[in-house]
Amino acid sequence: MTILHYYRETEAPHSLLPSVKEQLKSLHLSDDADAILSIATESCFNVQTSEVINEEQTLRLEWLLAETFESQKLRLENSIFQVSTGNVTGDVTGNADTDTDANNTITLDLEYGPRMTFASAFSSNAVSICQACGLSTIDRLERSRRFRFTLSKALSPRALSDIHDILHDRMTEQEYKEPIATFDIHVLTEQVTTVPIMEEGRAALEKINKEKGLGFDDFDLDYYTY
Repeated sequence: MTILHYYRETEAPHSLLPSVKEQLKSLHLSDDADAILSIATESCFNVQTSEVINEEQTLRLEWLLAETFESQKLRLENSIFQVSTGNVTGDVTGNADTDTDANNTITLDLEYGPRMTFASAFSSNAVSICQACGLSTIDRLERSRRFRFTLSKALSPRALSDIHDILHDRMTEQEYKEPIATFDIHVLTEQVTTVPIMEEGRAALEKINKEKGLGFDDFDLDYYTY
């Protein structure tokens, strides 16, 4: 499996910067809010393909991913954040990618996308479209959202944690701390076990209920064993 990364420049919502600042100020983090000078955004399309795609297939895929009138904003393995600045690593709170420039401002890069454990609805639709266009080797295509914060100083740990909460839904999304190399999370599934209800009755179901935390109450236990 190979994962291609296509980056597409997007325009940040006008309300994004004011809403982040307002949220931080409501949490009594005014110094951190004032340190945020701007927020830029881009999308990353993480394309998983079972085989190397040829030139014709690449052109077809890029036609699907690019904006109709701004195709030049789509880049393969080359983030607009990397193109726009030539920064060196700086010191800032958190695990996200950070840089500092000649103007003594700090850039903080954050990326969020769907959880690895399941394919999103976006991916299901995108894969169906790709296969209808003859791109049969593409079996997953997830879009992640990237943010670049330009800061006048490093953020506090609490502010960074709150920004994470503001920018993504922890139930369905996760932070991507580096470009995705695989969607395989290397989780070992437990072997299937048989519950001998016919032989042991309710006691067998009570045992597995306690071991697995199934949450069966007396009504459930009675229903399934009588």
